[in-house]
Amino acid sequence: MTGFVPGGTLEEIQRRVSIVDLVSTYVRLKKQGRNYIGLCPFHAEKTPSFSVSPEKGLFHCFGCGAGGNVFTFLMRVEGLDFRSAVERLAEKVGVSLASSSEAPRRDRRNRAYELHGIAAEYFVAALRGAEGALARAYLEHRGISAETAACFGLGFCPAGSGLQQALASHGVPVAEATRWGLLGKRQGGGTYARFGGRLVFPIRNASGRIVGFAGRALGQQSPKYVNSPESEIFRKGELLFGLFEARHAIQSTRRVLVVEGYLDVLVLVQAGIQEVVATMGTAITQTQLETLRRVAEEVFVCFDGDDAGRRAAERAFVVGAKVGVWTRGVFLPAGEDPDSFVRAAGIRAMENAMEKAVPLADFYFERKAPPPGASLPWKARAAREVGQVLAQVGDPVMARLLTQRAATLLGVEEHLLRSVAVAQNAPTAASKPELEETWALPEEKMLLAAMAVNRQVAQRVARELADSPLVSKDVAEVARRIGVAWQAASEPTAFIAELPEEVQATVSAYELGRGPLAGVDVLQVAGDCLAKLRRRQARTRLEQLRKELQAAGNEGDQSKIAELERQVRELRQILGT
Repeated sequence: MTGFVPGGTLEEIQRRVSIVDLVSTYVRLKKQGRNYIGLCPFHAEKTPSFSVSPEKGLFHCFGCGAGGNVFTFLMRVEGLDFRSAVERLAEKVGVSLASSSEAPRRDRRNRAYELHGIAAEYFVAALRGAEGALARAYLEHRGISAETAACFGLGFCPAGSGLQQALASHGVPVAEATRWGLLGKRQGGGTYARFGGRLVFPIRNASGRIVGFAGRALGQQSPKYVNSPESEIFRKGELLFGLFEARHAIQSTRRVLVVEGYLDVLVLVQAGIQEVVATMGTAITQTQLETLRRVAEEVFVCFDGDDAGRRAAERAFVVGAKVGVWTRGVFLPAGEDPDSFVRAAGIRAMENAMEKAVPLADFYFERKAPPPGASLPWKARAAREVGQVLAQVGDPVMARLLTQRAATLLGVEEHLLRSVAVAQNAPTAASKPELEETWALPEEKMLLAAMAVNRQVAQRVARELADSPLVSKDVAEVARRIGVAWQAASEPTAFIAELPEEVQATVSAYELGRGPLAGVDVLQVAGDCLAKLRRRQARTRLEQLRKELQAAGNEGDQSKIAELERQVRELRQILGT
C-alpha cells in the first residue's frame, strides 16, 4: 500500500517522530489529560477542538474532522504529497529509505538538489558583489528591498565562466551541470551560463528544496525570462513560485492569491499580502490547483481586466472544475498587473479587489450566456458548451448546484445541461443513484474505516470484496490495499496517511475514543455495512429482472419467465419484501 517504502519503515519513522513536537511547530498546544489540545490549523476556530495523542501518534479535529498521523499532518499543513512528507520526516529522524529500485533515483535527486544549492549560493553572493550592481539597481528601481530579495533568495548570474568555476570548485563536472540546465551548450562547442547577465529567482518545491531557477533579463536580452529546463525535479506545471515562503501565511489565513509574475509576488509580500504565489509563466494547471487545495480553503486568481485576462479566467474555471477547486477571480483594470496596480493605487486597492472577487463559476456562466433575443441554435451551442464542462465535475452535489446556477444564468432549462452530461457519461446525470455517490457510498466509507481499525475485519472483508460487484473498483482497490497493509503493520497508524481523507478522519477519531466506531462492535458494523451493500445490489438486480420479465412476457417465453420469477422471489427474500 505504501508504494515506494515498506510499511515497517513507515512505522520506524513514526516511532522516532514525536507528533507533539511536530504539531507544536505549527500549533500552540496545551496538555489536557493524556492528550494535547489547541486551535485547529485547518479551519478557523476560537475554542480548541484539535486534539493530539502522543500515545497513539495521531491528531484529530472534532470541529472540521481532519485527522491522521505525522505524515498526514505534514501533508496537510505544508501541501506535500505522501512521498515528500515521508522523505522529509525520514531525513529529519535519520531513517534510510534506500531500496534496490529507489536508491539510484533518490541519490540522483539529492545530487540535483545539492547542485542547485551550490548555484544558488553563488548567485546570492554575486548579487551582493561588484558584478551585481546592475541587478541591485534594477531591484531598487522596482521598489524591491534588500530584505525582500534576501527572503526569497534572489541572486545574479554573471556572464562568463564564473558559475562553471564555482561548480567545479565543489567537484561538479561540466556534463552534470549541463544536464540539470545550470550551463547550456553552445552550437559551436563549449558551454555558457544559462542565466548569464540575468536577475535570478530560485524556485523551491513544497519542501523548500531549490529545484530550478528563473532568470529575468536586465537589458535587451530575449526572451525576457528563462527557466530551468524540465527535469525530474523541475516541472513548471507542478510548481508555484513563493509557495514555500507563503506557507505560514496561507496556514494562518486559509487563503491564497495566485498571480502571474515573480515580481508581483515580491511587491505584494512587501506591501503586506503574504499569502501569494505565482505560476511558472504558464496558465494555472490542475496539479497546481490540487496543491493549493491541500493548504487553503479559498483560492483567488488574479487576472488582467482585458479580454485576454477574461479568456484566461474562463480557462481557470474549467481547469478548477475538473479537480473540484472553486476559484474566485480578482480582476484588475486593463493593462495592470499586481505590481503596477499596487504602485499606482496602493495596497488597500488590491485588498478591495480581493474583497470584490467574483466566483469564477458565475463569471464563466455569465460569459457563456446568450444575449437577449438570441436564436435557439445559439442557446443550444451555449448549453452544449457549458454542459460539457459540467460533465467533468466529479462531486455530484457540486455538479447539481452548478447545473442549477448555470441554468439560471444561461436562461435555459436544467435538463438541457444534464442531457449533455449524460451523453458524456458524467456524474452530472440526473439519476438518483449517481447523485448520491461521490467516490464511495456512506456504508462503503464506514466499511473501509472498520477495516482500517481492525485487522480481523480487514482480512475478512478484503477476501469478500475481491472481484465482487458489491462495491466499485475504486472502493475494492482501497479495501485490498488495507488488507495488504495489515500484513506488514501492527497498528493502523502505519498506513492511515494513504487512506481517503474521510476514512482517515473516522480512524483517527476512533483511535482517540470518539466518532461512529468508538464503543461499538466493529465486526458488527462491518457486517451491517456489507448487508446494506448486498440489499443495494439486490434492488439493482431486481429492477433489472423486472425489465427482463417484461421482455420475456412479450415474447411468450414461459420457461424463461419461470426462471426469472424464481430469481425475483430469492431477491425479495433478501430484501424482506
